[in-house]
Amino acid sequence: MFFISSLELDRLIRKFRDSGSVVSGELRGWNWGDEYLSPLSDDIYLSVSLVANRYCPTYRDIYLSIVEGVKAPFTFKTVRGWVYHYISSEALTQVKSYLYNSGVEPGYKVFHELMRRMRKFIDKVFRDLKVKEYLDVDEYRLLYRDAKVLYRYLILQAAANVDRVVADIKFLTVDSLVSKVVPSVVERTVDGSPLGLSSELRVDMLMDNNVIIDIKTGDYRDFHSYALAGYALAIECDLERPIDYGIITYLRVDNEFVKVKNNFFFIGDELRRSFLSIRDEAMEVVHVGADPGKPSKCPEYCIYYDICNSEG
Repeated sequence: MFFISSLELDRLIRKFRDSGSVVSGELRGWNWGDEYLSPLSDDIYLSVSLVANRYCPTYRDIYLSIVEGVKAPFTFKTVRGWVYHYISSEALTQVKSYLYNSGVEPGYKVFHELMRRMRKFIDKVFRDLKVKEYLDVDEYRLLYRDAKVLYRYLILQAAANVDRVVADIKFLTVDSLVSKVVPSVVERTVDGSPLGLSSELRVDMLMDNNVIIDIKTGDYRDFHSYALAGYALAIECDLERPIDYGIITYLRVDNEFVKVKNNFFFIGDELRRSFLSIRDEAMEVVHVGADPGKPSKCPEYCIYYDICNSEG
C-alpha cells in the first residue's frame, strides 16, 4: 500500500495480536439481528460519515441533513477531499491496468509512461467531479497543482515497488507483480442497511488482510476513529469477514510534497459501542423530527457552521 509499508503494517498488527485484544462476538456485524446491534428504526438509513463525524454535539447537522434536507455548502476543503480520494483510487487502477497491458517492466518505464498520461488523467478527474462549478479560478489552479503532486507521488511509489518486487523474485508473472505492487482492493462498496446504515457504503480501502483504511484530507479530529468502527461493522454484516484493525490516513499536499500520517486502531468493543451509541442517538433525532437546537458553542469547522450561525 502506498501510504503505509507492508512491514510497518505487519508490525502493528502483531503488536495488537500479542496484547491479547479480542472483539466480543455480540459486537460483530454479522450478528446484526441481535438486540444490541439492530437499529432503532427499520426505515432510517444513515451514512457512516454522517454518524461518525460528530462536529455538532446536539446532532443538529443530522437533523438539517436528513429531516430538513439542507445540503451543506461545498467548500474548497470539501472539493479537495473529493479530488484526493478520486486520485488515490483511480491512480492505482491506472498502475494496475498499465502493468497488465505492458507486462513486467522496470520501474522507470512505468513511471515515465504514466507521467506522460498525467494531464489527461487529472483533466478527467476534474471533469468527472465538476470541479469548475465549485471553485473560483485561483482555487482551481491551486487544486490542479496539488492534484498533480499527489498523482506523481502515487505513481512514483508504484514504480519503486515494481523495482523492489522484481529484485526480490526470480520468476515473476504479471499477476504476481500486480498483486504485490497494487493493493488487492482499493475501494469497496458494502451494504450496511441491516445495521441502519446506507446500502452503498464506500470503504476507501479494504486490504486482503482485512485491514480497512479511511483517508482524511482535512485536520485531525478525535471522532474520526468512529468511522472505522462503522465500516468494520458494515463489512462484517455484508461480507461476514472479521475486521479487527483500521487505519486513519491523513493526507495532505504541502507545496511539492505529499505528507502522510497514519493512525492505527484496534477496532475493539469500546470503539464499536461508541459508534453504535452515536448511531442510536442520530436515529432518535431523525425519528422524532424535532430541531434539537444549536449547541452552546458551535465548532467553526462544522460543515453547517455558516448555515446555523446565519439564522435569525
